[in-house]
Amino acid sequence: MGRTAIVVVTYNHREVIADCVQALDRAGLNPAEVRLYLVDNASTDGTAAVIRQEILDGSGTRTRGGLPVELIVNPENLGYAGGNNLAITRAAAAGDAFVYVLNPDTEVEPGFLQEALAVAQSDPAIACVQSLLLRHDDPGVVNTYGNAIHFLGFGYAAGDGERLDDPAVAARLCQVREVAFASGAASLLRLAVLEKIGGFSPALFAYQEDLELGWRARLAGFRTVVAPRSRVRHKYVFGRGKKKFFFLERNRLLVLGWCYGPRSLALLAPALVAMEGGVWAMAVRDGWWREKAAATAEVGRALLSGRLLAERRRVQGLRVCDEAEATALFEGALVFSAVSPWLLRAVANPLFSAYWRAIRRCL
Repeated sequence: MGRTAIVVVTYNHREVIADCVQALDRAGLNPAEVRLYLVDNASTDGTAAVIRQEILDGSGTRTRGGLPVELIVNPENLGYAGGNNLAITRAAAAGDAFVYVLNPDTEVEPGFLQEALAVAQSDPAIACVQSLLLRHDDPGVVNTYGNAIHFLGFGYAAGDGERLDDPAVAARLCQVREVAFASGAASLLRLAVLEKIGGFSPALFAYQEDLELGWRARLAGFRTVVAPRSRVRHKYVFGRGKKKFFFLERNRLLVLGWCYGPRSLALLAPALVAMEGGVWAMAVRDGWWREKAAATAEVGRALLSGRLLAERRRVQGLRVCDEAEATALFEGALVFSAVSPWLLRAVANPLFSAYWRAIRRCL
């Protein structure tokens, strides 16, 4: 099947990176079949020094557990997208077949890579294989069993907070299942597909880049699945920093503009306007309205400059399926435990779900 590159991008992760790599060392990986890329995005907390002092052996070319490793220290922060793309380019040049992207705040379980590779090998149309992500502090609790896409562009960790001993969850995880997109925290990517459709979008920098890649892969006729026997524990915290909301909103709007067909955008216009009102109300209430304004302004600049339309032409040029098939796994309701105000659950979700059911007939 060819060698697999494992890529971990760090930015101020000195407190967790050693645990992440030590778990990889314990995972039973064959050093002849994997290569680890540690990409530091100009951390200011000494992450690169921790890697050199606590993770690499004396040669600097292997971890202390014996895995071949390359440390790349970027002079500037390239974001999640740019950091991963740098290692993906090197892996492709080396002739690797797969790249496994892994967050530094994770710890893999033994067999995680073998299980993901076995699933990928079963179907060449599989572009992405997500591992089952579990909460690190309680591995009996799901973090995500395959990420979901709301039809208005929100991506979220499906199943977050659900328990493995719940019969409904166990039934869902008894076999490989197709999902809307794979979490960038722990996923295997087929390099042959990335060479055809491109890697993570550098324009997004951080957040939504895994959603956009999954949507783009589906437009191009490829599948994303979750491998429930491939397991990774995630030290997951849903951050609420204001800068995060800037990226989430800017990138959500950009991805909608890139990936939907023109007829779909016209049909979605009333729901998009309504959702914009709700997001603005939340931004004002929670104090990040300036970030929302900056995100909206940047999308406007991308449209006026032609950058948005240029990327849209590239993405739409990959399309081999119609809109109904491309959006078959999209959700009408936003069901995410970290963001679940009463108004969303009781009012917005029922209304938007009904709207999505109605317009899907027209796609």
